[in-house]
Amino acid sequence: MNVKRILKGRLPVGVSISLQISIFLVIIAFVPVATTMALKTYERQLLEQAERSNVQQARLVSASLSNQKIERENALNLLRAMNGRFDARIRILDSELNLLADSATLDSEKDEETDFMNAAVNRRENVVEEVVARTVSANDTFVYRLLSKPARIYRKYFRPPVQYYKDYYANRSVFDGTEIKSALEGKYGAATRISGGQTSVNLYSAVPIMCDGKVSGVVLVSRSTYRILQNLYELRLDLGKVFLWSLLAVFVIAVFLWFRISLPLKKLSRQASGCADRKGRVINTEFAGKKRQDEIGELSRSFASLVERLKNRIHFTESFASDVSHEFKNPLAAIRSCTDVLSDSDLDDSERKEFVRAINEEVDHLQNLLTGVRNITKIDGDSHAEKQNVNLHSLAFNMVEQSKLVFKNVSFEFVSHVASDCQVDLPSSYVERILDNLLSNAASFGTKVSLSLGMQDNVISIVVEDNGKGILESEKENIFNRFYSNRPESEKTAHTGLGLATVKAIVESMDGKISVGASEILGGAQFSVSLHADFKD
Repeated sequence: MNVKRILKGRLPVGVSISLQISIFLVIIAFVPVATTMALKTYERQLLEQAERSNVQQARLVSASLSNQKIERENALNLLRAMNGRFDARIRILDSELNLLADSATLDSEKDEETDFMNAAVNRRENVVEEVVARTVSANDTFVYRLLSKPARIYRKYFRPPVQYYKDYYANRSVFDGTEIKSALEGKYGAATRISGGQTSVNLYSAVPIMCDGKVSGVVLVSRSTYRILQNLYELRLDLGKVFLWSLLAVFVIAVFLWFRISLPLKKLSRQASGCADRKGRVINTEFAGKKRQDEIGELSRSFASLVERLKNRIHFTESFASDVSHEFKNPLAAIRSCTDVLSDSDLDDSERKEFVRAINEEVDHLQNLLTGVRNITKIDGDSHAEKQNVNLHSLAFNMVEQSKLVFKNVSFEFVSHVASDCQVDLPSSYVERILDNLLSNAASFGTKVSLSLGMQDNVISIVVEDNGKGILESEKENIFNRFYSNRPESEKTAHTGLGLATVKAIVESMDGKISVGASEILGGAQFSVSLHADFKD
């Protein structure tokens, strides 16, 4: 798995959320491991700092003894005057590499203790050297290196460090190390004697003592790395504890997230998959987690709302098909009856003409029904009607003028509270359909019709009133239903009952509102429409 893809959030297809969470938590848990890897750099920096400390102490001693004759007494007095204000072992040698003073043997007790430790370490080193000599050939084999790798890692990083008392110059009469040779040449010399594993090593630093431009002696400073290794060991132990606690925390968090996120999402997925049967009929609108105040609760509520809207949509489609079928039955039945009668040869011409006229009326009624059904279906399915820049005042005025030409016996009044140059973004065809249907409906019931146009806070208000018989309270709930009409039976063939239903469908598709009430001015019905729109300057 590509780590970069994980960090960028692009995981392979099919990886579950619970697994993704576990991966990220494990990555977080391994932060202490990455910190442990940085300890190598920290160890190198500590060793460099220890070497710099050696050099500083050696240079201080060298500066104190420079340009004077180096004698044993002077060297001892200098180390005694330092009164233990040093953290390393300091040796002072003359130009013949004879030991003049040693900070580790300023008193006899320390000298005896050092001799005892050196003797014990020498015996141990002799035994180790014999064992190493016998196992050199085995260590070179691939199998040994492979199988001993875990043991070497354990010894190097997790086994407590061992203080290494063996001094390179212990029980040696000649100081012949490489660092001493560099100092005799007037240069700084350094050497590190490594014993391996978690065993401490000794750092040696040699600085020349100058007198009249010549090397008159050498200051040799040495220290053990045991304290550094001990500090690193304790730090590794602490990081190991942090890592173990991190793993425990990761496990607890993973379990919590499993029950809190993954399990509810799986349950929500199963409910979403089973909310409809094979025929697409909605059988379940309840989803778990609707009461949760988080993203899962929001997702559950969104699913429930979506399924409920789909259910309503299916119900609308089924009822609409049922209504259309029902409305088509009456004209078709009338046409069939007329054709059956026309087949009778005993009818005279006047009767035949009457039946033909009836058939034509029913055909016209069917055509009107088909047109209305097509219009309302198109509006209901068109959720993103194209908007145009429309002059609302001119549009409404033109629709009133057209209505005057159609309904010559009706008096129309147009009242506009919108500026004549007001431009607005709206689907012009929809607005025309609203005005046309409302004006036609009002003109068919009364002799006076009023259209009022206004706007406030980006809301357009359209009010159409008439002086007709008005609408009863019992009819207000059904007035916008498809195929509903409160007209006399003699007028129903000319009206489909889809005009107001079409207006309502258009208004709802534009996220507007429509209401019906009584006109206080003309005494008939009043239809009020509110539409949201963007006005242009």
